[in-house]
Order: sequence, then structure tokens, then C-alpha cells
Amino acid sequence: MKKEKFAVLHSTSFIQLIKYVLIGVLGLVVDFGIYTLLTHFKMNVELANIISSTCGIINNFFWNSYTNFKVHDRMLLRFISYFLVGQITTVFTTVSLFIFVIRLHFPHLIVKVIATFVATLIQFVINKLITFRKGKKIN
Repeated sequence: MKKEKFAVLHSTSFIQLIKYVLIGVLGLVVDFGIYTLLTHFKMNVELANIISSTCGIINNFFWNSYTNFKVHDRMLLRFISYFLVGQITTVFTTVSLFIFVIRLHFPHLIVKVIATFVATLIQFVINKLITFRKGKKIN
């Protein structure tokens, strides 16, 4: 019974989620580092978010490809898929910044953190099911 109870902790999906989160932390360092630098020099928060998120997406794609999901075939198609998923969630974080920072005057770093957390969960599910699936062709 005890062994069955903890089986989910040893499942491939759970381990991939943990790795995805750890790689995501690295991507957040890239994303937030660039975002903070750009906003420090008074760049518009939406534009700074688009640039910094894009850098984080590119960083995370290569880490996830080689260390987490370990798929190296059709890299260009996988990159395009990953990038598009990332940009969809970049739109989500950018709209969140616009609404909560520009319109409602919330602190921009807090909004970015919360929106990025939600976006990461969305990205994991989509990327696991589509971008990094094994054994099936990407059309």
C-alpha cells in the first residue's frame, strides 16, 4: 500500500514536471534578469516582457530538449511549436501586465511573477502533449 501511495512521485510525468519546473527557474532567471534590466532603463513593461520572455523561451527549449524530454529529432519543428506555445503564454503575461500594472496600478514584478506561474503550468501541459511527444510525427 505504501509503495502504491508514492508511485505518482516516481512516475515519468511527475519527474518531467519537476525537471520542467527546475529548468523553468533557470528560464526565470534569464527572463526576470533581462526584464529587470530593461525596465530599470525605463523600457515599457509590455515590450520588456516580450523581449525577456522570448529569451527565456529560447533558453528553456534547449534545456528541455536535451535534459528533460530528451527528444532531438525534428528540432526545428519542435522549436517552432515550443516557441509558439511560449509566445501564446507571453501574450497572456503581457495582457496581465497591461491590465494589472498599466490600468489598475499593481506592482509590475508581482504581476509578472503571478502571471508567469500560471503561464508555466499551461506551457507544461501543452509542451508535454504536443511539442515533446515521442514516437509521433509533428505535422
